[in-house]
Amino acid sequence: MSWFRKTKKPKPVRIENRSSVPEGLWVRCPGCKQPVYSRDLDANQHICGQCGHHLRIDPEVRIRLLLDQEGDRLFEAVSPTDPLSFRDTKPYKKRLDTYQRQTGLRDAVHVLAGDIEGQPVILAVMDYRFMGGSMGSVVGEKITRAVEAAIERRRALVVVSASGGARMQEGALSLMQMAKIAAALNRLRQAGLPYVSVLTDPTTGGVTASFA
Repeated sequence: MSWFRKTKKPKPVRIENRSSVPEGLWVRCPGCKQPVYSRDLDANQHICGQCGHHLRIDPEVRIRLLLDQEGDRLFEAVSPTDPLSFRDTKPYKKRLDTYQRQTGLRDAVHVLAGDIEGQPVILAVMDYRFMGGSMGSVVGEKITRAVEAAIERRRALVVVSASGGARMQEGALSLMQMAKIAAALNRLRQAGLPYVSVLTDPTTGGVTASFA
């Protein structure tokens, strides 16, 4: 007499039309770790309604929050180069190409002319998605041009910073942008025009030490 009987392994049950939650519908709050409905988060300007934690805001969302209307994009054609032929784990030029494909941007800052509550401004918003918002020669050049545009058009300047600091792949050329932008801001002050600096998470390094 056999103590054990061989049984057939049950077939796995296949569930048809499995329901799924669309990607991006819910966001986990870094503060309270609770899921937050994306539309509620957008309506509350990206502040968690449960714990009050301020979540990071994408640059395009921030631009929509600040400007009355879309605004005019400025200096879009300014592009970075690789003046030092820098190489670490990946050549700088290939790193730039990767971020440009991923973000659709040439570099880490948006500059626009628009209105805030009916007041004409020049707005510069840094983009942390592009190499951590690091400040290279293009970021320095575009913000300097933003200052000059504010002086020329007699507008206030608003800069929203989000950056890990100076871009090491450009060496001293990156550090030079600190002095260049600071000098331009001094001309803005001499022209008697307002400058509003908005620091967001994160803002560190050479950006904090200069125009932020």
